[in-house]
Amino acid sequence: MAKTIKIFLVDGEPNGLKTAELSNWVGQAIVIPRKKLKDIKDRQDCNKPAIYFLTGKENEEALLSTAYIGEAENLWNRLTTHDNSKDFWQTAIAFVSKDNNLTKAHVKYLESRCIEIATRVKRFNLENGTKSTQPTLSESDIAEMEEFLENLRLLLTAVGYPILQEITSKEHDAESDPLFMCGGKKAIASGRMTNDGFVVYKDSTATTQLSNAVTERNQKNIEKLISNGVLEKKNSDLYVFVKDYVFNSPSAASDIILGNSTSGWKKWKTKEGKTLEDIYKK
Repeated sequence: MAKTIKIFLVDGEPNGLKTAELSNWVGQAIVIPRKKLKDIKDRQDCNKPAIYFLTGKENEEALLSTAYIGEAENLWNRLTTHDNSKDFWQTAIAFVSKDNNLTKAHVKYLESRCIEIATRVKRFNLENGTKSTQPTLSESDIAEMEEFLENLRLLLTAVGYPILQEITSKEHDAESDPLFMCGGKKAIASGRMTNDGFVVYKDSTATTQLSNAVTERNQKNIEKLISNGVLEKKNSDLYVFVKDYVFNSPSAASDIILGNSTSGWKKWKTKEGKTLEDIYKK
């Protein structure tokens, strides 16, 4: 179903302070660069109860961004605390209610559900150390918060932070999203094109034998994948993917699988033998 999103650049900068809203929804997203914290002190929407996400990278070697999910009775107060206690984050994305109907219990419930979802989908490294306890809400409040959560997930991804976005599963069966295979040098992998990139699925394998043309580049990427818990050494010939991983392109994926410089558009094929190029470029 089509959706309309209204984005307002508060300071006129595309990567600055902004708000985002879905049509006919009481929620509002506020995207706050860390350097803009002082600018939100007196904003009414930043002194409300909120569910928020802090995002950034722990270091330059990290493949995935890190996120911290929290709730606050007063967003401004909580973010200033994190400004003094957490180093990794560069941006906060907060969600408040335009009609002031979000309570402490509501945002606590949303925090718990968001941590649960983010832990499951594994799109970001989650800094939250423990599970958040869900408060007791009425049946009607739970229904209302679940609806709020669905819109929050959509808007969070739409503004560029897919922390709660599910990766299309390997079992997904749709003619418009076929499963592709790539194999060679004993390695065999399965994957699929998604809106975020090319996902290689858990239990796929990749060769340990690298051609001279890609040795330096691939070895660095493999070391990152191993250190980030994506790849493990299976035996002397193969690595195995221990979780789904989204590559920026199909060629980046097939380079790792085959240990050579490849065209992923030609190497990834359906069970019928059609390439990515056949399906998406012709």
